[in-house]
Amino acid sequence: MDVSQLISGIILIFALTTDSFVVSFAYGMSRTAMSLGLIVGMNLIMSSLLGAALWTGNAAAGLFPGWAASWLGTVFLFLIGSYRLISFFRKREKPEKEEPKVLTPGTAVLLAFALSADSLAAGLGTGLVQSGEMFLAAGSFFGGIFMMKVGWILGYKGRRAAGRDLSWLGGVCLLALAVSSLWI
Repeated sequence: MDVSQLISGIILIFALTTDSFVVSFAYGMSRTAMSLGLIVGMNLIMSSLLGAALWTGNAAAGLFPGWAASWLGTVFLFLIGSYRLISFFRKREKPEKEEPKVLTPGTAVLLAFALSADSLAAGLGTGLVQSGEMFLAAGSFFGGIFMMKVGWILGYKGRRAAGRDLSWLGGVCLLALAVSSLWI
């Protein structure tokens, strides 16, 4: 792997883990706890799918259209974001004291697959033109864990600093992520 491949790999890792940051920020805003075990598990799924896509891209060009994976991820993010916005506006006024929520393993797995949709498309495309699957998959794994932890902490602290329920902002972030993926 030469320097230009290393730089493009780092840029790809950053681009792929930015989605994880935004989603974790949204969960932090809604005070939904994300255990380290779930974060590691999610990133294991996402990195494994990226590695498989890179390997597939290297092994066989054009197995399926990359746009299909991107659209699937966009739809999942749009649905999750819409649900969160609708939930916020439909709930009755309650006292400020609310119980913190916990991300369930089932939701974490579904979210990992949704966040992996762009990795599948990017992995297939990248696999066609460059090698370095292990570097990209490992970088995505560790970078994803870092981005998710930082995103959650910033979202949680942002909500605490505001002193009110800002969970609707998480829904907006997810919707913005879904819409922006249509043009990227």
